[in-house]
Amino acid sequence: MSSDEVYSPPELPQHLKHICDLKPIVGAPSDEELVGIHAVIQVANKVIDVHGVGDSALLFRLSEHLFDAQMARYRVKYLGAIFPEARGMTYTPPPLPVHVSIRLEPVSGVPSEHQVIRVQDAIRAYQQFSNVSSMFDPRVNLELSEHLFDIQMAKHMQRVRQSRSSPPSCGIPRSSILERATAVTKESDTATNNTGSGADVPELARTGRVEQDAGILDAVEKSNRLAEQANQLAERANLLIQRSNELMERSNEPVDHSNKLAERFNELVGRLNEQFERSNKHAEELIKPVEKFEDTLRNTNRVLSRIQHAIIRSNKGNTVSALDCLTNEKGETPAVARTTGKYTFADFSKRADSNPLPVIINGVLQNASIPNIRLAGFLQFYEIGSELRDPSGNKLLEGKHDRALTRLSEYLSSCLG
Repeated sequence: MSSDEVYSPPELPQHLKHICDLKPIVGAPSDEELVGIHAVIQVANKVIDVHGVGDSALLFRLSEHLFDAQMARYRVKYLGAIFPEARGMTYTPPPLPVHVSIRLEPVSGVPSEHQVIRVQDAIRAYQQFSNVSSMFDPRVNLELSEHLFDIQMAKHMQRVRQSRSSPPSCGIPRSSILERATAVTKESDTATNNTGSGADVPELARTGRVEQDAGILDAVEKSNRLAEQANQLAERANLLIQRSNELMERSNEPVDHSNKLAERFNELVGRLNEQFERSNKHAEELIKPVEKFEDTLRNTNRVLSRIQHAIIRSNKGNTVSALDCLTNEKGETPAVARTTGKYTFADFSKRADSNPLPVIINGVLQNASIPNIRLAGFLQFYEIGSELRDPSGNKLLEGKHDRALTRLSEYLSSCLG
């Protein structure tokens, strides 16, 4: 990753600029820059339900900007090599003040689920004192957030390594793989724009599939070379056919010379068939690493979506408006997706034909709403409840409305509860 990459914040309204006028971050962010982002997010979260002031879309973009900045610092701290083994890493939490009852210990290697949950509990406990300046230090809040991000990334990288524990071998030297990996990394670093969650997917997926990319490129090159050789042989065969026809018409030419040309022609046709068979074989071998690459990318998208849900879930005082910030595995929000008709839960709250949709948010039962006609689209958007929808995916099966409403409620509660 280039050391001078720029991470641009979203445009802030005037009341948030008074808190901290966020500037573009060049390279790894400083503590002061991260503290500023946290301060703006806290104020934006407190006024989310104030009419004319709250903006859930802006809060979502601020969360993405925080994720990009934390990712840049994570690379500087832990990615000196391409994703080192997590077994040798130790993640040390910041010291907490005495009025926080939870004690955190250093995490060695891949953290357990219990350790991640304990850090999340500590963050919630500490943020309860955010309105008491003598008991709340923004820098400690920043360090806690970074510690949670670090251990979540450690768990993610462990899952990535397990999903590609048997990478495809294309018979190329290790040094060649490393040279290609370096070239791919430099090119991608120069071109990547880190604004938005859609840009994060190739950044995390790239390092997890370096050797797969090298194998795919090598197989494509071999297939192209074989195809070129086959075309050349086909052209030569056509020329020989023409010459053979001319010789047959010229009866004064020796018959044995014509026979030799015919034998040569048959030999070239046999070689041409062999080249075609080899080309087909390499094309079949190429499909296998591409399929594994697609599986790895799909798993990475799923992990990124869950990390984004965790970031939103960690915000204090979430309301039903936070539902419109949740992305699916494609990085889309309901407001931009075709499957949802670009409707949001905020739109449904104003409709008379909407049904109650209970959702647990930060441990509190809150009521959203959604009309029956939009249930199938939102299930398809989150890729859940396929057994409740017809084959087209955009209509519910007869008599499945209540079950679909329950399924959507359970999924949203798992994201924000």
